[in-house]
Amino acid sequence: MNWAVLPTVRNSGRVLHYVWTHPANRGARLSGVARAVRFQVRGRLGLRTLTRVGQGGRMWAELHCSAASKVVYAPPPDWNEMMAWRRILTPGDLFVDVGSNVGAYALWAADAGAQVIAVEPGRDAARRLRENVALNDFPITVLECGLADRPGQLQLTTGRDSTNHLLLDPAAAGESIAVDTLDNVLGDRFAVGVKIDVEGVERLVLDGAREALRQRRIGVLQLEWNGMSRRLLGEDRLPIAALLSECGYEFVRPDEQGLFQDTEVTATAAEDIFAVLPEYR
Repeated sequence: MNWAVLPTVRNSGRVLHYVWTHPANRGARLSGVARAVRFQVRGRLGLRTLTRVGQGGRMWAELHCSAASKVVYAPPPDWNEMMAWRRILTPGDLFVDVGSNVGAYALWAADAGAQVIAVEPGRDAARRLRENVALNDFPITVLECGLADRPGQLQLTTGRDSTNHLLLDPAAAGESIAVDTLDNVLGDRFAVGVKIDVEGVERLVLDGAREALRQRRIGVLQLEWNGMSRRLLGEDRLPIAALLSECGYEFVRPDEQGLFQDTEVTATAAEDIFAVLPEYR
């Protein structure tokens, strides 16, 4: 899910291809290209661009910030996943965005009427997230912390844009951050949706949510599902599959209409995976 568009001339063709072929720009490709060009020009002049999220949401986009750039190039950027949340969420539902970065998912869910808890440990990303939340009259609570299997302190990488991640070696050099658990964040509440994008340590977040999972107080989970867990935890994604299967979840992927399609769970994949309780199919 982390595709960074570098603000250099040599990547202009890549940006244009992304804009032209993205489902969000279907039927409006030329205006999408014009929007991208304006954004690139403004960015190289050191200017930010105010862009929309959903029907009524707004956020600031900066050229060097890949998560925000993608919102400009193709709103919404994660087309299948974000359209699925449009179908799932109803006004008043609770949505937890773990690894919120600058808030694209948080704003998208809030624009659909959900109450949102946006969790972001990175100092710079959390600053931008709060700034974007302040632009909107949405019920979004920002928590500047990481989530893992237990509360405490950990180190976080810096300077990697949307790919910053936890450092599990206590001696590793990084930004010191507070860490809590998803069980503590939820308390006794029910979350219709939880998106977890934490660059490889998703299993630790779920280990810190075992009470909520066992009590079936999370309806739908969206999980990053790639090879980063091997690098950080020395394991593939199958331990996550086993944990969620034990708690009664089924594994699916959204299609372009936001409808779920059954998927075979593999050790890694190129796209996010959804885990849903049967009643949310």
